[in-house]
Amino acid sequence: MLFSSYEFVFAFLPITAVVYFALSKIKNPYPQRTFLAAASLFFYSYFEWSYFLIISASILVNFFLAKISLAGKSQSLKKAIFILSVIFNVGLIGYYKYYDFTVDTINAIASTDIPLKGILIPLGISFFTFQQLSFQLRTFRTENKKLNFIDYTLFVSFFPQLIAGPIVLYDELVPQIEDGKKRFFNKENFAAGFSIFTYGLFKKLIIADELALIVDNGFGAANPLGVLPMWVTAFAYTFQIYFDFAGYSEMAIGLGKMFNYDLPVNFLTPLRSASIKEMWQRWHITLGRTLAELVYIPLGGNKKGKLRQKINLFIVFLVSGIWHGASWTFVLWGILHGTARVIEECFPKLIAKIPLFIRRVLTLLFIVFAFVIFRATSIGKAFDIFGQMFTFSNLGTDNFSQLLTNGIFGVPNFAAIALAFAAVAICFVIMLKEKSTAQLIDNMKLTPGRAVITAVMFAVSVLCMSRSAVFIYFNF
Repeated sequence: MLFSSYEFVFAFLPITAVVYFALSKIKNPYPQRTFLAAASLFFYSYFEWSYFLIISASILVNFFLAKISLAGKSQSLKKAIFILSVIFNVGLIGYYKYYDFTVDTINAIASTDIPLKGILIPLGISFFTFQQLSFQLRTFRTENKKLNFIDYTLFVSFFPQLIAGPIVLYDELVPQIEDGKKRFFNKENFAAGFSIFTYGLFKKLIIADELALIVDNGFGAANPLGVLPMWVTAFAYTFQIYFDFAGYSEMAIGLGKMFNYDLPVNFLTPLRSASIKEMWQRWHITLGRTLAELVYIPLGGNKKGKLRQKINLFIVFLVSGIWHGASWTFVLWGILHGTARVIEECFPKLIAKIPLFIRRVLTLLFIVFAFVIFRATSIGKAFDIFGQMFTFSNLGTDNFSQLLTNGIFGVPNFAAIALAFAAVAICFVIMLKEKSTAQLIDNMKLTPGRAVITAVMFAVSVLCMSRSAVFIYFNF
């Protein structure tokens, strides 16, 4: 089920919260933890029953490999267990996410006819696999000293962060699970969490899902729309994916807070960044730190010379592109970001001389262009869109109505122009004015004014739930 669905908001969440906090009256904490883990697994398997088998197998294998590693006294045994865990986790994600892509590529290059399996990619497999790889690395380094099956299951499956992050570290969540003070209902935490959840819900339903109409029509247009409609489409997608994913992250953090758990911040107003380096310090923060831990540091990080550092940076972004999906568009997107980061490392003093405002504009334009490739169905389609964006002989002022057509109702072209530009302008204003999730959490206080704002945003969001779309990052 989706966070932005009636069954989640009005059934799963309240039932889970009531039962969970009712179980806090039992002195033994494990019935309460077991229930929350079971509820989380039910939440995940609600999408597709076979998902339960996949995540259960992943949890069981990783748990018992870690137990063997912790019990072993030989460093060679620990290393062998770690290598085995890497093979298992990478193999799991490789089979489900990249088997058909690899076979299709082989068929295209070698003119073979190996049949595709049409494998259904389990939701969130990239997230919970990276989460457990990070856990295995820390276990190998003996940073994780103890292990309990219920706590570990809850660490992996905790429903707010399970499907699209934030990617939580073992030592971030498990000490909170073990903290006896967090077992009990806390009205301040619950109210603050509900407010943050509502802000994220509003971003998803009222901003991201509204922009989806422009984006889908723009990228899916059968005929060229022209310069202005395609620029609006490109910016609309950048804002759509930001408000969709940042909204999800805020919902996850808010839900965690309602259960007295603090999840890591995943976004810090990244579209105001003045460099690609800064952008990745603010966008999907928990993925960045996980890639640093699993890829950048093992490759040598910045300890093997400047040339090696730049190569390592490029590899990290290449892996990031591949992580996002089995498509050459994601690979090219990763290559572009990796190239931009290397260029920034090569010319830091020269770039620093550029005025801050211009650096922010150039960074945003780069993000927008890269996201065109990210969203396009193929590299060819992406370059077709770029061609439209720079074919100034066709401004496309007569085609704006196509961006706002939903198949039932049409909008006059003059109104469509105003609405399309207004939507993008509003997103710019929100982007410049909004506070980060971290600021919201730190400054969240129970006041009548905040309660009214939250209630209005929640009511408006509920009215729009019937047309809620799947979160974009569910695809990755």
